[in-house]
Amino acid sequence: MAPRRPMKAFYLTLGILAVLGAIGIAWQAGVFAPKRSVTETLASAPVASMAGVAATGHVLGADSAPVEIVEFADFECPSCARFAILEWPEVQQRLIPTGRLKWRFMDFPLQGHTASPPAHLAAGCAGEQGRFFEMMDAIFNRQNQWATERNPAREIRGYAKGLGLDMKRFDTCVETAHAQPGVDADYAEGERLGVHETPTFFVNGREWPGILNVDQIQAIVDSLAPVGGAPRAAAPARRR
Repeated sequence: MAPRRPMKAFYLTLGILAVLGAIGIAWQAGVFAPKRSVTETLASAPVASMAGVAATGHVLGADSAPVEIVEFADFECPSCARFAILEWPEVQQRLIPTGRLKWRFMDFPLQGHTASPPAHLAAGCAGEQGRFFEMMDAIFNRQNQWATERNPAREIRGYAKGLGLDMKRFDTCVETAHAQPGVDADYAEGERLGVHETPTFFVNGREWPGILNVDQIQAIVDSLAPVGGAPRAAAPARRR
């Protein structure tokens, strides 16, 4: 019987080449690159002109906060809902009340998400009663319910009722699309800034590469606004 060593050598060589190839791909993808701090990440991010953003969006936090994070989000976006459910509660409860962080939510309903526009309008109408962020929470937490409905507006109306909103005022706002100009203004700012996916975050005018989590947000706030550098303040939610 002929010796099988040549075949074994062939497969061994093939395996080594495959491993080396995988290492090369991982190296190009930055898997082995040293982990950068949030300060280094922000310093390398391009600076955007946020002048127009300052007059739009729904804001939570003190105007004097040294750190402002702007979030462009779509209510039908699964990643946006994941952030809102898993990360946002801690940001809202732990960081914003310190007076060091201001949050600006920008409406950015993506094309193709047909259930999203009525959700953004309804949230805007809740915002006219000072309850935008409560409505935002309700919409994101129940995304799998209303987003598959034939009439999502009807389902979302129930969330407004559950929040105890003035329903006559809410219904009038929805029927006349009174809050729609605000949604459109947010979207126009997103297009101007080159936003093409959600969620997209800007930290003090610099676009963050990817989706933030609460630990990164904590590190950003601690880096840009150390404890003791700003007074505690909690301002009510408002549209700017």
